[in-house]
Amino acid sequence: MAQALATKYRPKTFSEVCSQESIIRILQNQIDTETFKQAYIFTGPAGCGKTTCARILANEINKGQGNPIELDAASNNSVENIRDITAQAKTKSLDSEYKVFILDEVHMLSGGAWAAMLKLIEEPPAKTIFILATTDIQKVPKTILSRCQRFDFHKIPLDIILKRLQYICNKEAVDMTGVVEDEALEYIAKAADGGMRDAITMLDKCLSFSPELTIQNVISALGSVDYETMFKLTNDLFHGFHGEIMAIIEELYMSGKDLKQFIKAYLSFVLDVCKYMCTNDFNLIQIPRMYKEAMDDYKVIKVPLTELMSMLVRLNADIKYESNPKALIEANMLLFGRE
Repeated sequence: MAQALATKYRPKTFSEVCSQESIIRILQNQIDTETFKQAYIFTGPAGCGKTTCARILANEINKGQGNPIELDAASNNSVENIRDITAQAKTKSLDSEYKVFILDEVHMLSGGAWAAMLKLIEEPPAKTIFILATTDIQKVPKTILSRCQRFDFHKIPLDIILKRLQYICNKEAVDMTGVVEDEALEYIAKAADGGMRDAITMLDKCLSFSPELTIQNVISALGSVDYETMFKLTNDLFHGFHGEIMAIIEELYMSGKDLKQFIKAYLSFVLDVCKYMCTNDFNLIQIPRMYKEAMDDYKVIKVPLTELMSMLVRLNADIKYESNPKALIEANMLLFGRE
């Protein structure tokens, strides 16, 4: 069984971590001076390095000896679970100097579990370190936050994700077995939305689809937006081709597409077109560069994209709890341009 690329290329030292420079500097200084704390909390978006850095920190603290005790707080969120941790923390580690606990998705702890966790952090056993990780810092009690050293991880910039994907392709010799288009890697990097793990996972999926990383193959592999359909729908709306509009909605419905998700994706598409018309900058949008000519045509004929975007914003909100969104979508599409 082949190893997943996200696992294979997961950083094992601080020097390999992409971005998060200020956090790495502080943690490395604490390691060098042996001034590490008994409780940390790492917060930030998914896939930006929180758990990875927690593992590296645990390894550095113990100089490569032993392994941290990792727990998923989403499935170990009761008072009993925290009591089990307390019992483990009171026993000395047999294979390392410090016993390090990593609690992932810690915001999922119950109220009673937080109370038990507070007591444990307030009076931690000797040679015990807790590293809490969360994607939702707002749900962590202030009493816990005040007793932890907090580090805020940020989304990873597009250019850094792109370089990492190029590095992996070179290491995997993808360019020797197929085509690697820069636009294809850029599309994956943008779709990851600042998450390195998501980007590498998507790259892995695309390579399973085809060793040729073309933009069309990537879009097909990821099951991403059908840009051809969206451009056609946009053109039909502006020209009032109501029969064509209804045919597109019907085809989506009969093919089993989630119409609510389609409208959400279509809103993002129209927003991207508007952003491009305002900035001419493809770095700010998800739509591939191959559609530049189609978007430039909108500038020439000066289509009222903002009006379409306003309609879609309202529609996206209206269908949120609608059990039969098809009729509401069709009505809004038919009324567009007639108000």
